[in-house]
Amino acid sequence: MSKKKLVVLVICLLVFYIKSVAAEDVPTGMVLVPAGEFTMGIDEARLEKIVGTLGGMVKYHDSATPAHKVNVDAVYIDKYEVTNDEYKKFIAATGAAIPLSWEDAGGDMPRGKGKHPVVYVNWENAVAYCEWVGKRLPTEAEWEKAARGADGRLFPWGNKFSRKKLNFEKSRKRGTTKVGSYPKGVSPYGCYDMAGNVWEWTADNYLPYPGNKHEDEFYGKERYVLRGGSFMDAKYDALTTMRSKFTPITDDENVGFRCAKSVP
Repeated sequence: MSKKKLVVLVICLLVFYIKSVAAEDVPTGMVLVPAGEFTMGIDEARLEKIVGTLGGMVKYHDSATPAHKVNVDAVYIDKYEVTNDEYKKFIAATGAAIPLSWEDAGGDMPRGKGKHPVVYVNWENAVAYCEWVGKRLPTEAEWEKAARGADGRLFPWGNKFSRKKLNFEKSRKRGTTKVGSYPKGVSPYGCYDMAGNVWEWTADNYLPYPGNKHEDEFYGKERYVLRGGSFMDAKYDALTTMRSKFTPITDDENVGFRCAKSVP
C-alpha cells in the first residue's frame, strides 16, 4: 500500500472513530444539536408574506421579530415529547400530582395513550420532571435551533407547509397522536413533533428579542415561552418562529414538553 493511500485510510478510520464515539455519547432517546450560530426569529417583510400566505394575522407573530444571529452551545434534546408512560414513572417515584386528564380517566393515564405526549403539565411540573431524569427544559434558542436547523427553515421539514407532516387542527385527530407519528416532519437534527401535537414549554421568560419594535403587554418575567403549536392550532402556529406564552401554573389539554441536557 502506498504512503498516500495509507494516510487516506488512517484519516477515514479516524473520522469513523470520532463519529462512532460521538454517537455513543448521545444519551438514549436524545439527539445532538451541535454548537454554532443560527438565525433566530424572522424579519418583518418575510413574516408578513409568510403569515399572510398561511392565512394568519401578523400581529400574533410580532414577538418573533426581528431575525437575529444567536450562538448556541452544543446540547442534547429529546427526540420525542415526554409521554404518559414516562411521566407515570415520575409520579410513582415522587408522588407528583397526576394531570387533570388522568383524573378524568379514573386516576390513571387515559386508555391507549401511553405513547402519547403527556398534557395538562404546567411549567413547574415540567421543570420538576426534567430535574428528576437529570435533564432540564430547553432554552427558547435551543428549541428553535433544534426545530429549524442552521438554514432558517420555516417548518422542521423545510419552507413549505405540508398537512401530512404534523398533527394540527385540520388533521381532524381531535387530540394528541402517538409521538413520532409523523416521520416526514422530523427536524434537521432528528426531533419529532416540533410542529403540532402539543405546545412545548421552554426555560425562558416571554421577553422581546433585541431590536423588537412591537409593544406587548405580556412581555416580562410572569410568563414562559411555549413553542411548536398543537393539534388544536392552525398551520401558521406551527412555524418554527412562533412564540406562545403562559404563566408557570398554567396547564391545558394541548400543552406538554420535551427535555434537554447540556453537553459536558
